[in-house]
Amino acid sequence: MLKQACGFCKIVGAIAIIGALNWGLVGVANFNLVDHLFGAGSITSRIIYDLVGLSGIALLASYFMVCPSCKKPEV
Repeated sequence: MLKQACGFCKIVGAIAIIGALNWGLVGVANFNLVDHLFGAGSITSRIIYDLVGLSGIALLASYFMVCPSCKKPEV
């Protein structure tokens, strides 16, 4: 799915995957890797959480519209 995506969509997908893996760690092992690496409540952690949230919104939007950069011309 992401192999034919534009660079922006690949970055959005990667950030969303990282966020999902972090939440998986929280659920399974009660371990928050982002907070562990950057400190709970730090500016860096908040930026990462913001990027994950924005990536989720972008992926949700992709269910309803097609990214203009990813559109392939009809042949």
